Amino acid sequence: MNITNIPNIPNIANQIATGAPQAGLRCDSGTTTTSGSGMPKSSTPLRHLDVSGRQGYREGYSIRDAAESLWKQENVNFNIFDPASINRMQERVRSGLYKMTPTDDELNAYIDKLRQTGLDGTVDWSGLSRELEAFKSTTPEELEDGLDYLASRYVSVMDKLERNYTGDELTAQRAKLEEIYQAGKTGMIDNYTKLLRDNLGLSASDAQVVKDSFSTLLAEKVDAYRGALDKVSEDVDKTGADSVWLKNHDAYIAAQLRTAGTAGQSQARYSAQDLAAAGQIAQSYQTEIFNASSCGRNEATLALNLSMADMKAETMIQKGLVSQNMAALLRGSRAQGHENVLAALDQALAKRESSLAPGEPRGTFAPVDRSVFQGIYQAVMGAFQQNGGNAAEAIRAGAAYGQKVTAQATAQNPKALRWGINIESYWKDFYTAPANKEITALGKQINRLLVQIGQTPSQNSSTYQKYMDSWRDFLTAIGGSGLDIRA
Repeated sequence: MNITNIPNIPNIANQIATGAPQAGLRCDSGTTTTSGSGMPKSSTPLRHLDVSGRQGYREGYSIRDAAESLWKQENVNFNIFDPASINRMQERVRSGLYKMTPTDDELNAYIDKLRQTGLDGTVDWSGLSRELEAFKSTTPEELEDGLDYLASRYVSVMDKLERNYTGDELTAQRAKLEEIYQAGKTGMIDNYTKLLRDNLGLSASDAQVVKDSFSTLLAEKVDAYRGALDKVSEDVDKTGADSVWLKNHDAYIAAQLRTAGTAGQSQARYSAQDLAAAGQIAQSYQTEIFNASSCGRNEATLALNLSMADMKAETMIQKGLVSQNMAALLRGSRAQGHENVLAALDQALAKRESSLAPGEPRGTFAPVDRSVFQGIYQAVMGAFQQNGGNAAEAIRAGAAYGQKVTAQATAQNPKALRWGINIESYWKDFYTAPANKEITALGKQINRLLVQIGQTPSQNSSTYQKYMDSWRDFLTAIGGSGLDIRA
C-alpha cells in the first residue's frame, strides 16, 4: 500500500476539517477562513496545475509528447522580452491557429524534420531550472513523484552532457547541472523539512535526520537510474528513425528511466512513504495552527481535531504503513506539536485581550486552558485505544467529556467569549444536522463538483457526521474495510 494514495481524497488535512469554529470567537472579523487545507481560501494553491513545465511528471511520456514539447518551444512558447517569440505567436494567431498545440499535420511534419536533423547536446538550462525549482513547494501527495523526477532528470541531463561534450567544456556543463540540481534538491528538502518541523514540533536533531533521509533517498534513486541507462539507450535505438533525436531529448530519456529504474531497499532512516505520511499529519496540524492564530478554534475543537489527526497516524502505524522509526518520530514529537497549536491560540487570545473594544470586559479572551484541551484529547485517545480503533466511539467519548469540562471552564471564566452560550450551542448541535435550507445555484454547482471528485457535500451534515465522513474516507483511502484497526 502506497501511503501517497491517501491524500488524493485529497489529503488528511482536508479530511479533518469540521467547519465548526465558534460563533463570535474569531479575533479578527476580517480574517480569511480556511477550507481545511491549512491555507486561506483566497490563497489556496492550485496544486495540480502544472506551471513548471515538468515533462512526463506522472503520466507516460510518448515519442509524440516529446516532439510536441520541442515544437511548443519553437512555435508557441514566448517571452514578453523576446520580440521574435512574440512575432511568432502573433503570426500564428493571424493565420487562424488559436490553439497552442500543433495539429496532427504540423506535428508529423515536425517529427520528420527531427528525424533528419536530430538534436544537439544543448541543454535548456532556464527551463530545467524552472522545473526543479518548482519542487520547493512539494506536497506530501507529490513527494515520491518529485524525488523520482529530480533524480531522473539529473541522470538524463548528465548522460546527455557526457555524450556530447569533453574536456573543459564538459567540466563547465557539469558544474552548471550540479548548481541547478542542488538548488532544486535543497529547495525541496528544506521546505518539506520546515513543514514537518514547524507543525509537528520536530527537534533540530530530528529535522537533520529527515534531511539526511531525503539526501539518501535521492542518491539511491540517482544510482538506480544510472544503472538503467544502458537498457533505456537500447530501447531508444529500437525506435529507428526517431532514435536520431530521442537520444538527446533529456526529458524523454528521464521519463523512460522512471519506467525502467527502481531503487532497491533503502538505507534511509525514513522512507519516502514515511515522509509522505508525516507530511499529511503535518498539514492537518498546520490547519489547526492557522485557524487558532485567528481564534477560529478553541481548546475543545483543537482537541477533537488533533485527536482525529493522531488517530489516523496511529491507524497508519498499526497497519504498518509507516516504519517503526517514523512511528517513533510521530509519537515523540506529538506533545510539542500540540504545544505549538496551543501557543498559537494563546498568542491570538492575548493579542485580542490587549485591544478590547469599548464595553468588552476584561477576560473576554482569557488565556488558553490547557486542562480543557488535555482532558478532551485524552478522552478521545483513551477510548480509541481501549475500543480497538473505533473512531466513532472515541469522538463520542471526547464530546461527552467536552461538555463537562467546558461547563467547568465556563464557571471559572464566565466572561470568556468562547465559553458560555457559544460552547453550549456547539455541544447542543454536535449531533444535529443544520435545518435544510434553500441551496443557491452556486451551492448546487459546488455540490456537483464535490460529487464528481468523490466528495460528499456536507452543508447539511452535523459536526459529528463530518468527523465520521472524514474517518470513512481515510479508511477507504488506506484500504480499510471498517472502523476496527485489528480487522
